[in-house]
Amino acid sequence: MDSDQAQEISERDQLWASLRALRSEIERLAAGTFEQSEAQSKLVALLARIVVAEMDFRNRNVSS
Repeated sequence: MDSDQAQEISERDQLWASLRALRSEIERLAAGTFEQSEAQSKLVALLARIVVAEMDFRNRNVSS
């Protein structure tokens, strides 16, 4: 593992750890509770960006 990979993994782990603070909001979304508020829209966009980043990460690791 090179230093770039190690840093990327560290950043990824930190990102996932930071989501713990949003867990209750994420659980509400997962349960189908949609308020269509600006805050909820931002959370959905954030989660979508995280999913895309995770998919990219996994794709790069499969290709390596």
